[in-house]
Amino acid sequence: MSSRYRVEYHLKAHRKDELIDWIKGLLAVPFVLHSASMDGAGQTMLRKRYSEVFRAVEELIQEECVALRSLSPSAVLPGNRSRLAQLVPSVGPFFTPLPLEAAFLSEDRRRAISARSMVAPSFNDIRHILNTAQILQMQRAGCVKLVTFDGDVTLYEDGGSLSSTDKVVPCLLALLRRGICVGIVTAAGYDEAEKYMDRLHGLMDALRADDTICAEYKRNLAVMGGESNYLFRYDPETHDLRKIEESEWLLPIMREWADSDITETLDLAESLFNGFKASLNLPEEATVIRKPRAVGIVPGNRFNSETRRTIRVKMDREQLEEMVLTLQQRLERFAPATRVQFSCFDGGSDVWCDIGGKDLGVRALQRFYCPSHPIQPRETLHVGDQFAPRGSANDFKARLSGSTLWIASPQETVAILHQLIQGFD
Repeated sequence: MSSRYRVEYHLKAHRKDELIDWIKGLLAVPFVLHSASMDGAGQTMLRKRYSEVFRAVEELIQEECVALRSLSPSAVLPGNRSRLAQLVPSVGPFFTPLPLEAAFLSEDRRRAISARSMVAPSFNDIRHILNTAQILQMQRAGCVKLVTFDGDVTLYEDGGSLSSTDKVVPCLLALLRRGICVGIVTAAGYDEAEKYMDRLHGLMDALRADDTICAEYKRNLAVMGGESNYLFRYDPETHDLRKIEESEWLLPIMREWADSDITETLDLAESLFNGFKASLNLPEEATVIRKPRAVGIVPGNRFNSETRRTIRVKMDREQLEEMVLTLQQRLERFAPATRVQFSCFDGGSDVWCDIGGKDLGVRALQRFYCPSHPIQPRETLHVGDQFAPRGSANDFKARLSGSTLWIASPQETVAILHQLIQGFD
C-alpha cells in the first residue's frame, strides 16, 4: 500500500517533467517489443531501437534550437511552433543541440540499460542521459564560460556546508583555474557575506591556499543569494567575499519593480503562512520568518524529555506541497505580485517565497562578468537538484537563462564535473 501511494503521489502533475515522461513513453514501446528475448541478438536489437529513439529526439531538439535562433517574428506564433513544442507543449528552450544518441550509448555502457529485461528505462536513466548529452555538447563546442550551482543537495547536503575535504572543492578550483566563471546561485538570502563564507568555508580556505590560480581568475567566484537579491564576489586581496552594490549588477527589469509591490507581495505570503499554521495543523514550533526580500516558514525545535535531547520538528511532505501550491495560486492572482517576479518553493523541510528567481540570478551574473558582451545562455551551465515541479522547484526557472544539469546529490555533482573537466584536458 505504501509503495502504491508513493507512485501515485509522484504522478501528480506538479511533480512531473513532461519531456522526460514523453521520452519514457517512446522507450516503452521497444522495451515491450524486444525485451522478452534477451539473448545477444535481442539485446543488440533493443540497444538499436533505443538509439533510434534518442536520435529522433536529438533531431527534434536540433529543430527547436534553429527555431529559437530565428529572428523572424512568425517563428514564435502558435501555428509555427517546432514539432517538439507541439508534441511536448511545456518544453522549455534549448540553447544548444544535444547529442542524445551518443549520450545514450555512453550511459548504456555504464548502466547497462539495454541489458534489462524486467525494468524499462526510468526517469533517472533519462535524466542521466540528458546530463551526459549536455556535457558532451559543451565539450564539443568548447564554449563554457559560466557554471552556476545551487547550494543545498547540489554542492553540500541539505542544511550543510562545504568543508576542505569535500570532493567537489577541487572540481570548483579546476573550473576557476581554466578561467571559467563559477557562480553559486542559492535561495539562502543573507545581506552579509559572513554567513555565505561560513557555508562555503572549505572552498574559501582552498582558494586562499591555492597559488596556481591567478588573482584575476579567483575573482571569477561569485555568490548570488536569495535567488537574485544579493551579489558577493571573491576578493583575492582580503580572501573574503565582497558585497557588490545593486547599481553594478541589477537587471533593468528588476529596477522597475516598485518597493510597494514587493512589500505587498511579501505581506500576503506572510499572512498565508500564518494561516497555514492553523488550517494545516502545523507543529506549534513551526516559525514564520520575514526578511527584506523573502518570507518563509521553517521547522522549529522541541525538547524530548525521554531522550533529553532537542529534536527538529518536521513538517509533512504533503503540508509543504500544499503550502507551495496555495502560495503560487494566490500570488498569481494578486495584482502587486503580477508586477514583480517571485518564486515559491519547497526546500525539503521548509517553504519560502522569494522576490526574484534563479533565471534572473543567472542572467545577472552573465551581465556582471561581461557587461559589454554578456555571457550567452549557450555558454552557461546551471547545476541543481530542483527542476521537476513547476510550482515547488526554484532551479526550474534557471532553464530560461542557460543550459542545465539535473542532479540528485552532491556525489552526482562531483561525477558530472569530473566528466566535464576531463573533456577539457
